[in-house]
Amino acid sequence: MGMTSSAQQRLDWPDIAKGLSILGVVVLHVSLTIPGGMDTLLAHANRILDPLRMPLFFLVSGFFSARVLRMSFLDLVVKRLWFFLVPYVLWGPIELWVKFREYHMFDDAPMPGPGTYVEYLSQGRSMYWFLLALVVFNLILWATRKLNKGLLILALAAALLLVPFQSEQLIVGRVLLYLPPFLIGAYFRDRVASFAAEGASIRNIMVSSALYVAAYLGTLWFAIYHATHDLELPWIFPGADHVTLSELRVLVLSLGQIAMIPMALVVAVLLAKLAPIARALKFLGQHTLVIYLGHPIALTMLYNYNVRNTDLDIARDASVFWEHTAFWMVIGLIISAIGAYGMWLVSIVPVLGWTVKPPALRKAPSSAQPAPVRSDAQEPSHAGGGTPRHS
Repeated sequence: MGMTSSAQQRLDWPDIAKGLSILGVVVLHVSLTIPGGMDTLLAHANRILDPLRMPLFFLVSGFFSARVLRMSFLDLVVKRLWFFLVPYVLWGPIELWVKFREYHMFDDAPMPGPGTYVEYLSQGRSMYWFLLALVVFNLILWATRKLNKGLLILALAAALLLVPFQSEQLIVGRVLLYLPPFLIGAYFRDRVASFAAEGASIRNIMVSSALYVAAYLGTLWFAIYHATHDLELPWIFPGADHVTLSELRVLVLSLGQIAMIPMALVVAVLLAKLAPIARALKFLGQHTLVIYLGHPIALTMLYNYNVRNTDLDIARDASVFWEHTAFWMVIGLIISAIGAYGMWLVSIVPVLGWTVKPPALRKAPSSAQPAPVRSDAQEPSHAGGGTPRHS
């Protein structure tokens, strides 16, 4: 019996959500790379999606990590962490070397030794930090799987103790920002699925809009207050004597992003109804990993290595089109697509492709069964996706 259109839309929204997320990431990186790129209309439009982009990605990642709640630790390692760690450990140093090489070529910076690579990768200081984050988040999800709701809330509240350390450890700030959406996706999988299944109902739109506006106004007020006040608050926990508004900003952003999650889901469901756009975003969402791995390397090698070696004066008000920011934004997007395609080609080469999508390890013995999957929210095939299905 064929699947109905509405049922298909319910199945498609996770891929569409991930496609929207990775598209925003690529646009952001291209905008940061091209001179004047952050002032373009495309960058401004992408900035509107900033509060939705990465939280939506980690919400979907958590949504498909619910099976971790029923895994043994060995299952967790061989069925989940293995597929994140292999590309991170193998491609992370390559991406860093390519970037360090750029600094060496054009900024006279010395090439770092092995210790620098270990430091950067262990702290998530690379373009591939999200893979390390997924490892950490899955470990936290597994470690908290037997806690009741009260203890779980206390455990999450304990993460606030990390606030003073975010300036020293980049990964700490990302944990505070993106762990909550991940855990919401995992622990409230059924509610997320039900909300998405209801689609863009009047009730969903009204509630989502109200939460979005409230979160937006709240973060805007904090930004204005932060810009006009230099405030320090006493900190009674270990790690610091006081905290600044800059350090508390991550908590405000985290709360704002949580409040905006319903709107992000509504947007994904609405996009699922627009067939041409939905197909494109679904395709991107099914190839998240190769896009994320390939585009930064391509931007560095094909754009930075070449353009920084020329006398081009790229600007938004350039008098010739080949120096105009808009022209190079298009080139940057094309280069990103080339990088993604190149990484996909690597992924299908025998043996070499294991560096991107490693082979499954021998199935670990386990008496636990996978988390039940609702018929209206089954896991799609994530060929190259950020949270691949390997169980």
